[in-house]
Amino acid sequence: MLTRLFSFLVLASLSAAAFAQDTSNSEVNTEESKAEAKELRDSARAQRKAWNAENTIYKPIIGIGAGVFNYFGEVNNNERTNPLINNYGFQASIIKNFSPSFGLQFDVAYGKISARERSIESNRNFSTDIISFNVHASYNFAGILPPNRFLNPYISVGVGAINFDAKGDLKDENGVFYNYWSDGTLRGTPEPAEGPNAPGSANPLRADYVYETDLRKANLDSLGDYTQFAVTIPITFGFHFKVSPRSAIRLSSTFSYAFTDLIDNFTKDGVEGRVGNKANDMFLFTAVSYHFDFFSPKKVKKSSYYDETEFFALDADSDSDGDGVKDIADYCPETPSGVTVDERGCATDEDSDGVDDPSDAEANTNPELNVDKEGVGLTDDMIFISEDDTLATQRAKMFAVYPDMEKVYGSNKASRQDQEELKADDMNSSSFTLVDYNGDGTISVSEVYEAIDKFFEGELKVSPLYINDLIDFFFEQ
Repeated sequence: MLTRLFSFLVLASLSAAAFAQDTSNSEVNTEESKAEAKELRDSARAQRKAWNAENTIYKPIIGIGAGVFNYFGEVNNNERTNPLINNYGFQASIIKNFSPSFGLQFDVAYGKISARERSIESNRNFSTDIISFNVHASYNFAGILPPNRFLNPYISVGVGAINFDAKGDLKDENGVFYNYWSDGTLRGTPEPAEGPNAPGSANPLRADYVYETDLRKANLDSLGDYTQFAVTIPITFGFHFKVSPRSAIRLSSTFSYAFTDLIDNFTKDGVEGRVGNKANDMFLFTAVSYHFDFFSPKKVKKSSYYDETEFFALDADSDSDGDGVKDIADYCPETPSGVTVDERGCATDEDSDGVDDPSDAEANTNPELNVDKEGVGLTDDMIFISEDDTLATQRAKMFAVYPDMEKVYGSNKASRQDQEELKADDMNSSSFTLVDYNGDGTISVSEVYEAIDKFFEGELKVSPLYINDLIDFFFEQ
């Protein structure tokens, strides 16, 4: 036992030492990774903040929708009824956002809740119209979700109130009270002691599903004239689908805990098989709704630099940069002090080279020359040297990666004079007759291709400049 424990401690010590070494070696990498991760987080946070600010609507948003109520209480709804017909609901709402993440919603819903329970031990039913008023504080995760999102989940919690009016289906269409017999039938008289097969039993009835009896007025459980208003705590979870910059569709499910046990008129104080539990009644309203922003002005795309300029607010005599051109006609409103300007308020360009005088490093540039970004005229030699330098630089990079190419093009350290001398030797010794393979005095396309092939295969001993001049000669002949 001691040997195993000792071996375990040694192994653990070695593992810890190895881990410590790896940790020390990776401290620098870890710091760099942390810095990169922080930079990415900051960038994502900035993008998200800009998107949220641009897409959040702060004006009131109107919504309408429809859905289904689901009831949770004493009556176990085990009959096959269509919830879309018997438990429908309609909703209207107003949403006011105070920030990209938080907002306030007021909604009112009207609908119907019903349930029917049929069993040997218990036969109960009720139906009630219900009106629900809720005020929610909502949060939509805008501070953590990525920008440019189409789907936005949200949650909300609030306080509400409901009004209900429970009715029961206790009689058939002829006003005969239902009696529930042990064989599962409805009869117009109580079941005899001999059972449902006793002679002279009443004929079965059919439930008409008409909730004709006001359960509060019937006072079946001696509950008295109780209030039909109750406070609720609604909790909502939903998804917000953006349809356009001003409209959206919401899928939501609101669970409401009611501070009453009387929505179904069954309580713990019930009698004659109507006894319920101590828990309060609850319900769920699941809905789809359409929301539209009626009040925000329509966004107009900026089509020019001056779209946001309030021209009528400009002072006709104002000259902000002091260049002698009024602001209302100034195309360059921030001209430096002391600069000569033209009639548009922009710095002059005396030599018309495209570079204004304050930035021009060469005055009175020859109009026949091109200029660089500083306004300096460029001669053909200057352009040639610049291009040659660029070519030499590119070849030097190529030779560094592909050393064998230096044998074909010559040393990258060779001077242009050496190349010119080599070219002269090529021209003096053979001119282009060297590649005039058919001897007709002209150079054809096939002869150019053949010369290039032989050059790269090492069969044609000429310089690269010879090949370049051969191509130029082909197009000029």
